[in-house]
Amino acid sequence: MTQAIVPPVLPDHVKKPNEEEFKKNLENINASIEKLQKQFDAIKEKISKLPAKGDNSRREEIKTELAEIRDKQAELKKSRKAVYEQLDALNDSIRKKLSVVKGFQSKVPFRSTEEVDDRIEAIYDELKKNIDDSEAKKMSDRYEELDAEFKEIYGDQNKQREVRNKLYDERTRLKGLLDEEYTKLRTARDEHRKNNDEYYTFVRQLREYKKEQEQLRKVQEENDKRQEAAKQELELAALPAFENEIALCDNLRLFLESFLSSGNKTNETSGADATVIENAFEGMVIKKRDDDVFFAGGGKKKQNKNKENVKDSKKSDALKLPLATMEHFFDIKVTVPTKISEIPSTLQKLKERKEYFIKEQPKVTEANKKKAEE
Repeated sequence: MTQAIVPPVLPDHVKKPNEEEFKKNLENINASIEKLQKQFDAIKEKISKLPAKGDNSRREEIKTELAEIRDKQAELKKSRKAVYEQLDALNDSIRKKLSVVKGFQSKVPFRSTEEVDDRIEAIYDELKKNIDDSEAKKMSDRYEELDAEFKEIYGDQNKQREVRNKLYDERTRLKGLLDEEYTKLRTARDEHRKNNDEYYTFVRQLREYKKEQEQLRKVQEENDKRQEAAKQELELAALPAFENEIALCDNLRLFLESFLSSGNKTNETSGADATVIENAFEGMVIKKRDDDVFFAGGGKKKQNKNKENVKDSKKSDALKLPLATMEHFFDIKVTVPTKISEIPSTLQKLKERKEYFIKEQPKVTEANKKKAEE
C-alpha cells in the first residue's frame, strides 16, 4: 500500500517576503546610523583638538624646583637649630656667671652691669643675624610662588580632564547607539534572508508535492485505463470465439449463392434469393460496372436487377470481386474464387471452415479467457 504524501505546511512564523517593507525598514535604520555617525564624528573632532595629555613639562619643572627649595629649607632649619642651641647655652652660661661677674667687677673692663648687658645683647644680635638670613625668606617666597603656579596648572589640567572625560563618555554613548543600530541592521538582514529561505523552501516543497500529485494522478489514470482495458478484454475474451468468422462464412456463402441460378427457378425463388443476397452483408451493396458484378460496402441490391445480373453472369464465367470482399476471404483463409464455375467448390470450403470454427470455438474461447485473466 502506497503511503499517503502529506502536503507541506507553511510555518506560522514564516511570512511571504515583502521587499517594500524590508527596504523601508533598512532605510530607517540607515538614516538613524547616518545621524548618529555625524554626531560621533563631531565628538571625535572635538577630542582631537584637545591639548595633548602628555604636555606636563612645566608642571614637572615646578615640582623639581619645589623639591629643591624644600631640601634647602630643611638645611636652613638644621642650621637654625644649631644657632638656637648656641643661644640657649650662652644664656645659661650668662646666668651662671652673672653673680661671678659682679664679684670681680674690678677685673672686668666694664664699669657696670649695664655695660655687660649691652655686650651680651650685641653678641645675641650677632647670632640672631645668622637666623634671620634673607636667603631663607627668598626661598620661602619662591616656594609660595611656584606652589601657586603648580596649583593653577593642576586646576587647569583637572578642568581639561573633566572636559575630555565628558567627550569620551559622549563618544562611548554614541558608539553604543551605533553598535545597536548596526546590530538591528544585521538582524533585519539575517531574519529577512532566513524568512526567504524558509518561505521559498516551502514553495519548492509545495511545487514538488503538486508535481508528485500530478504524477500520481497520471499513474492512477493509467492504472484505471489498464484496468478498464483489461476488463473489456476479459469481456471480449468471454465472448464465443470465431463468432465473426462464422458469420463471415455465412455471409460469403449467401453472397456467392446469389451468382448461381438455373432455368427452372421461378420468379418467386429469384425474388427470395435476391432478398437473401440483399441481406447477406449489412452495410454492403452489389454494384454493376461495365456489365460486371462488383461487391462494395454500404447499400442494398435492387430486386428488379437480379434477373439481369444472373443473365449477365452467364455471358461470362469471369468473377470480379471488390478488394473489401476479397479481404473477407483472406480473413477466413479461403481461396478467393475468380470464376463463377469455382463458386461451388468455394462454397464447400466455406462450409468446412465454418465447421472448423464451430468445433474449435469452445477450446479457443476458454484459452482466450485464461489469457485475459493472466
